[in-house]
Amino acid sequence: MGSNARLEKAQANNDINEPYIGKIMKSRRAFLAATAISLPAVAATAVAGPKVLADNPAFKACPRANGGPHAERFPQVIVQDQHKKKFWFYEELINNKLVLVNFTSVTGEKHYPIISNLVKVQDMLQDRLGKDVYMYTISTRPFFDTPDKLKDLADSHGAKWKFLTGEVSDIHEVLAAFGVHGSISALTWVGNEKTGRWMSKVSRQHPLYIAEAVARLSTGKQYRPFLVDMHSV
Repeated sequence: MGSNARLEKAQANNDINEPYIGKIMKSRRAFLAATAISLPAVAATAVAGPKVLADNPAFKACPRANGGPHAERFPQVIVQDQHKKKFWFYEELINNKLVLVNFTSVTGEKHYPIISNLVKVQDMLQDRLGKDVYMYTISTRPFFDTPDKLKDLADSHGAKWKFLTGEVSDIHEVLAAFGVHGSISALTWVGNEKTGRWMSKVSRQHPLYIAEAVARLSTGKQYRPFLVDMHSV
């Protein structure tokens, strides 16, 4: 059964404890006890990130996503956006896509704001956003950040991308996959899961450099090594 069908079945039956989900729930404790996991450097042209501890038994025990170059790096969990729509995190939001993934919370924005800077990146992407480039903000405080609160946060900045929350343990698994711990994270991950190439940028860096990372990881006519002369990712 495909990911959409599985999700629709879970939503229709309001049955988050079906056998497929049950396997995920049983393995969370082991996974959360594992050492922090983050995306690896996957190409010589990409910026190197912390290496995934692929030999860690707890990492291997956690149900993983499937389908793409780095599916095994991500937990197989359901997340929910600010409009209360649910998705399989990797299969529907990451696999075969060019994405920007960043991390904050409603309260974290008061101490280390990043959304206003990322809105400038959104403006640079123009009509590519939602068509061949996708942005996600993942809550670092899922126990507090409800979809309604995330919608208020997005609307207050004019952010048009998805703000994601979900079951606390599920979101913690996603955060761990990116090496995020605590309520504040400085990095935005830019990745092309069609090619398997990822790099990270500081979320408060000049938006030009973040947009250039998207152009550098794009393919075909959208590929650009630089957006402005003498600028480099």
